Amino acid sequence: MHSYLRPIGFSRYINKVRVNKLIDKVMEKPDSKLELMVTTEETIFEFRKEFAENMGLVVHGIVNERQGYEVEYYFPYYVGNNAHIMEDISIEKNVSNSSYYGACEDVRVGVSLIFYVQNGIEYLQRSMEGIRLSRYTPVMLSALALTGKVLLPVMKTKEDIQRNKSELINKNKLIAAAKRGDEAAMETLTVADLDTYTKISGRILKEDVFSIVDSSFMPYGVSCDRYSIIGTIMSIKTTTNVITNEEIYQMVIDCNDVVFDVAINKADLIGEPQVNRRFKGIIWMQGIICFT
Repeated sequence: MHSYLRPIGFSRYINKVRVNKLIDKVMEKPDSKLELMVTTEETIFEFRKEFAENMGLVVHGIVNERQGYEVEYYFPYYVGNNAHIMEDISIEKNVSNSSYYGACEDVRVGVSLIFYVQNGIEYLQRSMEGIRLSRYTPVMLSALALTGKVLLPVMKTKEDIQRNKSELINKNKLIAAAKRGDEAAMETLTVADLDTYTKISGRILKEDVFSIVDSSFMPYGVSCDRYSIIGTIMSIKTTTNVITNEEIYQMVIDCNDVVFDVAINKADLIGEPQVNRRFKGIIWMQGIICFT
């Protein structure tokens, strides 16, 4: 069973019998259906069905001439609305099935941004046709969260906000220069990190850590596409799963200047989400590669 069925409103689907019935619903009446002949002997398929606004279940498998459709794996999805231009994306196939991961270096988050590719069959089809990703590729990022908390915002003046934006722009430029081998940029970044460490070490003795750390984006656990985040809530709306009637929060989060959509089951979120408050949680990052 997939652990991230909860965020799309299937919190009570915790055994194989119920999950198999859910998969059968997708197979019987899918909203969309794709088939791709990989070799003369193998054809793969993708069935997709929406159970709440912009979210649902995707079922992948192999077309067997004798037995019909054989399910290989499935995953819950949430389609985001915020596209980002990613530089030098690399796509890698999952070793356990025919799914794909996308990865790129993003100076804004400070780590390699890895996401689960929602439109893997489309990517495979384009690759078979000889179409390659350009250096700058739009990706619509979204995420599902199992648990989360709402934090109050850090008090800032307009001057603080403007200064933080200027500092972030300068830091991104220095990181880009350092990646090109600029030793002066490397030294400047090292000194800045030491200054930041010194300031935080002094403040942490008197202040709560979440009043110091405004936002964060860090890898979580052994799964490469899971992250622990703290980000500002920019917008929020509620949708309902048409099968279970469970309510789901769909939020737009600004985390380290990266804006993406996050969905979480209303029962799994502690606190009342509001615009300008912060969301803290563990997310599974997904993405749709936008081919031009």
